[in-house]
Amino acid sequence: MKLNRLGARILLVVLSLLVLSVGGIGFYSMNAGSSGLNAVVDDYEKSLANGLAHELDATFNSFQGMLQALSALVTTRFTTQMLNPDVGEVVVRQFGAQNGKFINDLGVQSPHARSLFIVFNPEHFGTKSVFMVGFRRADEKSLYIYMDSVGLGAADLIDRKNPAAAWFWSPLDTGQEYWGDLRKAEEGFDEVLYTMPVKMGDQTAAVVGISFDFNFVRETLKAVRVYDTGYPFLMNRELRFLHHPTLKFDGPTIREVSGGSLAPFADQFLTQRNGRFSYVYEGEEKTMAFQRLKNGYIAAAAATTAESLSAEGAMRRAVYIGIIGVLVVASIVVILFSRSLARP
Repeated sequence: MKLNRLGARILLVVLSLLVLSVGGIGFYSMNAGSSGLNAVVDDYEKSLANGLAHELDATFNSFQGMLQALSALVTTRFTTQMLNPDVGEVVVRQFGAQNGKFINDLGVQSPHARSLFIVFNPEHFGTKSVFMVGFRRADEKSLYIYMDSVGLGAADLIDRKNPAAAWFWSPLDTGQEYWGDLRKAEEGFDEVLYTMPVKMGDQTAAVVGISFDFNFVRETLKAVRVYDTGYPFLMNRELRFLHHPTLKFDGPTIREVSGGSLAPFADQFLTQRNGRFSYVYEGEEKTMAFQRLKNGYIAAAAATTAESLSAEGAMRRAVYIGIIGVLVVASIVVILFSRSLARP
C-alpha cells in the first residue's frame, strides 16, 4: 500500500526534525568530545614530560648530595690558613691519605658514578702543579683507584681560556654549579662532568666534581613509550641533543633541524619551565611537550597528531553510525505508522 499525502508529509516532517535534532546533538557531542580528548592528550603528554624530568632529577639530586658531602669534607678538614702554596703539597697529600676511604665509600653509593674528585684552587695553592684528590673506576663493578688528573694536564687546566677546563674555572669564577657537555671517557663510554665550588668564608678553596656514565639517561628515556612511534628526548641549556633517536649531540641544535622549522619555538624551552605546542616536522603534524629540569636540561616528548588524536576518528565514526542508525530506525517506524494512516 502506497503512502498517501498525509503519510508522506508526516514522514518528511519527522525525518527533517530527526535530522536536525540528531545531527545537532551529534555535532555538539563531537565538538565536546574532541575538546575533551584534546585536553586529555595535552595533560597526558605534559605529565609524561614532567615524569621524565622528575625521574632524572631524582638521580641528579643524588649527585648533588654526593658533591655537598665532598664540599663539607673539605671545609671541615681545612682552615683558611692552609690555603697557601707553601704548605699546599703536604696538606693535600695528607688530606688524600686520611680521607681516601670516605671518598671511595661515597662513590659506590651511585651505580652511575665513575669518578669523584677535589681540585684545589690554584689561586691559593699556586700554579706550578695541580693539587687534587680523586678516585675513578671503569664501570659499576670495578673498584675505585686513585686518579691524578681529570683528563687535563696542569698547563691545560690552569689556562682559564681553555674550553676543556670550563668545568673547573666556571665554578671558581661564577660561584655556581657547572654541568658539562657529553664527552668521551678514556674507557670509551659517554660521560658528563658535574662540578661545584667549595666556599670557605669569602674564598673559594676548591672545586668538587663527579663524572657519571650517561648511559643510564639513555636507558631511562628508551624505556618510555610515547604512543606507537613517538619518542622522548633530552636537550641541554644550549638546546643541543643529549639524547634523541636520530639526532646527535654534535649535530644541529633544535633551532637548526628540519631547515629551522622549530626555531620559532626554541625560546619557549628557555623561558618556560614546561609547555606543549603543535608544529610541522618534515611534512607531518606533531606535538611536543617539555619540562625543564633543575639543572637546566630539558626533557621532552614528541608524537604525531595522527597517533595522539587517533581516538577522535573512532569517536566521529561512532557518532556517524549512531546518527545513521537512529534515522534508519525512525524512518521504518514512521513509514509503518504512515501506512497505517493510509488504510481505510
